[in-house]
Amino acid sequence: MVTEYPPLRLKSDEEALLFKVIAPEPEWKERLLSRLSHKGPLWDKPMNNALEAGLEGMTMYFFQLRLGDVAVGNLTIVEALDRPIALLQHVFTDPDHRRKGICNSMMQAMVDDFRARDGRAMYLGTGYDTPPYHIYRSFGFEGIGTTGAMVWALDDAYPESYFAGGPVLLRPMRWGDWAPLTALYQQIDGWDLRGYCFGQFGHSSYESTFCRLQEVIEEGKAAHATVLEDTTTGAVIGHAFIMQDEKWPGGPKVLECFVHPRYEDRTPELLSAVAAAADTRLKAYADADASGKLDALEQIGFGREALLKAQYVRKDGRAADVVVLTRR
Repeated sequence: MVTEYPPLRLKSDEEALLFKVIAPEPEWKERLLSRLSHKGPLWDKPMNNALEAGLEGMTMYFFQLRLGDVAVGNLTIVEALDRPIALLQHVFTDPDHRRKGICNSMMQAMVDDFRARDGRAMYLGTGYDTPPYHIYRSFGFEGIGTTGAMVWALDDAYPESYFAGGPVLLRPMRWGDWAPLTALYQQIDGWDLRGYCFGQFGHSSYESTFCRLQEVIEEGKAAHATVLEDTTTGAVIGHAFIMQDEKWPGGPKVLECFVHPRYEDRTPELLSAVAAAADTRLKAYADADASGKLDALEQIGFGREALLKAQYVRKDGRAADVVVLTRR
């Protein structure tokens, strides 16, 4: 679906046209992706597949601003759920056309559109305290710590209203979990070591990590990616998968898991379902103070193998001990 907005006047007094494209829209694939080829294959594949045929459970929006036949600005949204959780991606203005109000024009159209669809929250990542960071703040985004991660919450009660503590269901991970997984991993509270294989420590984006996980699944290096979903709000509240540890030749497979602290008591069923699918030796890693995760791993047959003292430094400057566990 393609929507053409009324012509708008830039600061340069040039007349521009703004388009919103909702994937799939194969006829627009070339004109959209030609301006995004610099993003590389990690991003090109999902954008290409979304425009060609769509991706399960996910909607992708493109906003493109054009001067005549030339595309000079772009931004992209990926989102899921009836009351959407979204990721803002690929905000770009042609260097030869900056300071004309192109970014502001696209951002205003995007936030108006998201608000009209009763969006719940939108996440993005940029450089902390940079000019783009302050542009996003002017549109309602707020920083999450000092990492450059930002969130725009349209619900005053977010995130409590989203991670509402309702009943859950276990299901396979899908492309529609891209934005909800970032919402999960960006929560401040919870276990600090959230992903050994991809280096997820503390609150952190899952935007590029999700694409990398999809790649290694296709390559056969990861499997059994599973989520827990709150059936009341649609929130992804738990995530687990098994991945080959490529740091070591012929290395072991690692059971990865992160669960929102409000649902920590559901950790055993998530870990049990994923571990049961793997008939092989497994390793797992957990912070020494992540009692809920440690208890859940031990419930499903993992034993403590080693304690790595002061293994890394948390964002708050505290040294963290890490427990290594094995299921033989």
